[in-house]
Amino acid sequence: MFFRLMLLTGLLIISILLSGCNGARELDQRANVVVIGLDKTEEEGMIRVSYQIAVPQIEDGKSDARKATLIITNTASSFAETRNLLNSEIALQPSVAHTKVIVIGEELARMGLDNAMSALMRYHEFRGSLFVVVARGTAQNILEKNKPALTTSITKYYEEMLATGEDAGYFLGTSLHQYYTRRKSHSGQPYMALVAINPESGEGEISTKKVPGGKSDGFKAGDIPRSGGNAMEFAGTALFSGDKMVGTLSTTETRMLAILLGRYSHGFLGVKDPLDSKSDVNVNLRLGSKPQLKVALVEGRPVIHVHILLEGEFSSIGSGINYEEEEYLDLLEAQINKVYQQEMMNFIKRTQELSADVVGFGYYLRPAFQSNKEYEDYKWNEKYYQAEVNVEVKTKIRRSGLMLRTVPVE
Repeated sequence: MFFRLMLLTGLLIISILLSGCNGARELDQRANVVVIGLDKTEEEGMIRVSYQIAVPQIEDGKSDARKATLIITNTASSFAETRNLLNSEIALQPSVAHTKVIVIGEELARMGLDNAMSALMRYHEFRGSLFVVVARGTAQNILEKNKPALTTSITKYYEEMLATGEDAGYFLGTSLHQYYTRRKSHSGQPYMALVAINPESGEGEISTKKVPGGKSDGFKAGDIPRSGGNAMEFAGTALFSGDKMVGTLSTTETRMLAILLGRYSHGFLGVKDPLDSKSDVNVNLRLGSKPQLKVALVEGRPVIHVHILLEGEFSSIGSGINYEEEEYLDLLEAQINKVYQQEMMNFIKRTQELSADVVGFGYYLRPAFQSNKEYEDYKWNEKYYQAEVNVEVKTKIRRSGLMLRTVPVE
């Protein structure tokens, strides 16, 4: 009886202790940081960190986005010290548990991210699902000039933008966990979406010119010729070799990356009409199946084989030629194959020049080795540039849109 009484008493005490919320705080006692910007400083050993904090009383979906958040920038010797300084500057307790995006300035990214990112991976409040992007210019400038035009919620803006990147394949979202996994991998390199502030002058700068037969030039964030709307834009990709940013991809090159990763949802492609050079044909394409990637060692040299199947439908035929007919359809499909094959080869060559295997071809080479150590000793990331590449693209137009047959206008 005494034993039962002691057991009951012990369980009662434990239940009381476990049900306590000693560290709990009300919502109006927390300062939720929704975006963090990291920048290099002129002073060696210092880092500039910008915190964009949600203002609960204002961020209700009805107010001005410029008043819905507060931006505070601190410069210190470490990420953690800037957090301590933030605690001294606001009345509420800072919390990064709901941070959606880490924006990294280009200079810091090119210098190396291992030191800056270590705190993000270790501290328990940071979620592995938060996104990381690279800013052309400074992260602080991005936070200050990002004024969403269609929503007053900064968090919703970033969530919606990064969730729709795969639709056209012009930029791809990367989570903190995905970056860390690639950083530790011997089979590929990390990548991040590229963001920038557009001058909105209506003029832009082409990064990659259209290939023969194609109609799409490639742009990077900040260079798209446009005016109006939010000055901030997502376009292109930042490439890494190890923890250092080594180059960028344009929108058309990023689309090739999306296809090879199997992350291409759908997108419009314009090509020159194969039977009328003055006209264009536009199609809406998607992946017909998962990309087939094979990597083998031939006489000690890596050889990459890429096979892509695309499916699509017509969105416009400017010449009025009846491409729904099989004899004409084959010509158009061959034109699309040629355009995408050339863009794919240009993209892979670009990544080889930078020794940045962002596709992860090394994962497909692993079965060629007897052990993980043998594969690691091979040092794939250092030999990627030596690989011979063969690309085959096959396109099948399966739908004609809302028209069964094209008839020229007389």
